Amino acid sequence: MLALVDQIRERTGMTHQAICSAISLPYPSFVRWRLRRKEGRPLVRQPGPPKVRPPDFGRLQLDIAHLSHGQARTQGTGALYARHGSAVSRRELQRMVTMARHDLNTSHRQNLRRIRWNVPNVAWSMDPCEYGQRDATGGKVYLNQMQDLASRYKFSPMTGEIHCGEEISGYLAATFDRFGAPLFLKRDNGGNLNHGAVNDVLAEHFVLPLNSPVYYAPYNGAIEEAQAELKRGLAARLAYKPHCPREHLEAYASTVEHDLNHKPRPCLKSKNACQVYFTNKRTFSKWERRDAYAWITNLQNDILCSDGEVQPQAAWRIAVEAWLNMKGLITVTVNGKVSPSFL
Repeated sequence: MLALVDQIRERTGMTHQAICSAISLPYPSFVRWRLRRKEGRPLVRQPGPPKVRPPDFGRLQLDIAHLSHGQARTQGTGALYARHGSAVSRRELQRMVTMARHDLNTSHRQNLRRIRWNVPNVAWSMDPCEYGQRDATGGKVYLNQMQDLASRYKFSPMTGEIHCGEEISGYLAATFDRFGAPLFLKRDNGGNLNHGAVNDVLAEHFVLPLNSPVYYAPYNGAIEEAQAELKRGLAARLAYKPHCPREHLEAYASTVEHDLNHKPRPCLKSKNACQVYFTNKRTFSKWERRDAYAWITNLQNDILCSDGEVQPQAAWRIAVEAWLNMKGLITVTVNGKVSPSFL
């Protein structure tokens, strides 16, 4: 900036104060910078008190890498500043933590595997969640949603209190009888979803369960996004009615699901979920289900015998993915770096 002012003065002959006014530069700052340049001092110094000793950046980077980094926040930054505060400012430490978190999240996203389900009715996904609003009595409201993974077709959700295993088994049996049972059902590790009555219904219809890894929600990320869509739709419908009676909520939720099932989606080539599900739905005979179960079980046993550190549920998920990939029912891709466009 000082060089720019000197050039303008040399070409135009204007005073320094006039030049500063023309380029919106505070004149006192210009005078202060000229004095610092004349004395050989840095023109701009870091805000805050000077540090008493230079920081050990190697140790600091190692401590930052050991922090618990999330998508938007990092735990332990305050304690880290307490250890290194005499050598680095809080602002500089926060900048370094932000850069480390960004690099870690970028690397994680690039290595994620993305699974696209190619055929409807191969796998459904179910997951309960808590709805933000309270009912007319002030009690919590829960939603238990289920959808087809390939078509995004959503079945009428369960609403009300936390549903027990018997209620979920009855809901599954009724849905299977109406729409036909899928081959797989993805679920989390909740006790009500893994209840004996639920497992009996799955066995009766030859539906193979596929449990998510513990504490890893992205494995069932499609139903997580479906829950967010349902909550947004319900919030818009019930904006005028903040405390909806619990017996009315199921009707509102079914209406929202109906609208979502008839919403065109780019991932479905501008078709809606209802069209894709009912025109391309795949059905499986009992013999096909038994053959799939036998093939997956044999591969699971081979994995457990070859690697004793693998848990049975993890080996089951690996075997299921291998069978689906072999049959062409899914497409697995790995996120990579996006090349820049030079159009």
